[in-house]
Order: sequence, then C-alpha cells, then structure tokens
Amino acid sequence: MAEKPKKQEEAPAEVVEETKGGSKKVLLIVVAIMVIETLGVGAFLMLSGKAPSAAEATVVGDSPDSPEALVEVQVVADRFQNMHTGRVWQWDTEVFIQVRRKDQERVSAELERRKAEITAGVGELIRKATHTQLREPELQTLNRKLEAYFVEVFGTDADNRPRAVNVLIPKMRGAPADF
Repeated sequence: MAEKPKKQEEAPAEVVEETKGGSKKVLLIVVAIMVIETLGVGAFLMLSGKAPSAAEATVVGDSPDSPEALVEVQVVADRFQNMHTGRVWQWDTEVFIQVRRKDQERVSAELERRKAEITAGVGELIRKATHTQLREPELQTLNRKLEAYFVEVFGTDADNRPRAVNVLIPKMRGAPADF
C-alpha cells in the first residue's frame, strides 16, 4: 500500500513536465501566427495603396481685377458691452463687409465720413442682441441684422443690388466683465 502513493506522485510530475513542454509549443504557434498575420496585413496595405495624386486648384468666377470681384472692407474692430444676462459681458468684435470692386471706393469714403455713426450703430445692435444670439455658432441672427443695417447705411448700386454683399464676423469673443 505504501507503494501506490509513490506511483501516484510520479504520475503528476510527468503530467507537469508534459504541460510545460506543451504550453511552450502552443505559445510558439500563437506567436508565429501573429507574426505571419502582421506580415500579411502589411504586405496587403503596401500592395493595395496608391501613390498620392497631385492636387490642382482652378479659380472659378470673376478674376481679381474684375469690377464684380468681391473685396473685404473692415467696418469695425472694437469691444462692445451687452447686459442681457443680468451680467456685463464684453464682446471683442471685428466686422468686415464684402463689396464689389467697383463699389469699394464709394463704400470706403462713406465709411470714413460716417465712422463714428457706423461704429455706434453696430454697437447698438450688439447691445440689443440677446445672449443666445451672440453665442450662435454661425451668428446668423446678428449677421441678418448687420446686413439690413449696412444696406441702410451704404445703400444700393445702379442695378438696385446692395453695396454690402456679405457681412463677415471673423471675431466675436465674449467674456464676463464683472469678474
């Protein structure tokens, strides 16, 4: 009876040795499969990829010297206050308008002649705007109000088209002023 336990002890040692050898083989097989898969995917991407094509840009529309070409004119670059939220907000603002080249001289002269009046008008529109209108991603409401104001200020050309074609607001940054 004493011999049986010795045989049972010998059997688990052999199983442990076989398991160690078997796990090394399985590990080597898995690593080999992963390396082959990586090489296969890399080769596929290298062979199926195309070389980048050269980009070309062509200008469509009016030439820059055309009288109908649009030119940007800065109208206002200032800070304005708005208190619609119950707090004082400072809005650092830049407003440009796009005008046709043929109207640029007339618009610039009008802007120079009425600079304070136009700045006050833009400031009034910003002060009257609600906080949500000033925080709109595309500033659509303020854009429409400014377009209507600039049509009133700069008028229309001989073809009854507004001289201020587009309103651009590249900077409209608000910050609470009472902090």
